[in-house]
Amino acid sequence: MKYLLALYLIGVSLFAQDVEVKRIALTFDDGPKIKVTEQILNVLKENEIKGTFFIVGVNGKRFPEILNKIYEEGHQIANHSYNHPNLRKISMENVKKELNDTNLIISSVTGEDVKYFRPPYGSLGKSQKEELKKNMGMISVMWNVCPQDWEKKYDADQIAKFLVENAKDRGVVLLHDYSKTADALKVAIPILKEKGYEFVTVEELYKK
Repeated sequence: MKYLLALYLIGVSLFAQDVEVKRIALTFDDGPKIKVTEQILNVLKENEIKGTFFIVGVNGKRFPEILNKIYEEGHQIANHSYNHPNLRKISMENVKKELNDTNLIISSVTGEDVKYFRPPYGSLGKSQKEELKKNMGMISVMWNVCPQDWEKKYDADQIAKFLVENAKDRGVVLLHDYSKTADALKVAIPILKEKGYEFVTVEELYKK
């Protein structure tokens, strides 16, 4: 991380007033991935917080050891489809297959039913959402804080700055398994803690 940005962010937190507890959920899409997901896990572990990993089924099948590590370290594992298609553009039968196939992979690790999913690209029709909740008991999860970490034009400094300046109570942050995201979190998480944020999983956030 750039030293000046780190100092700037620390300064923001030190002069924050009226600090009160606010709850926020960090979510990570598209993993698990070799090395990168472990970088994210290491940052979360160092800061003693839990996140929610929306995994792509094909990646979970390919890297079961990383999926197991996510679970063993106490994070929530949720569904991001099997092959990452636009769910609006495929049949309902195939939508359910995408989710079911990924649920089986997750349940083989957690031993529990999967309740939450995030549609790729955030693309999901209202009728699809209702049918999936009614017939599969699955709840779609979107986001309200988006640093666009997938954009090449944004580096770790910019992602960290965005997170610090745009975090909100009951925020659901959309992130991905990238090295620059891990670097951004190294700076942003401690500062957000100082500003009164409590980091929770999506499940914990939705319960209150």
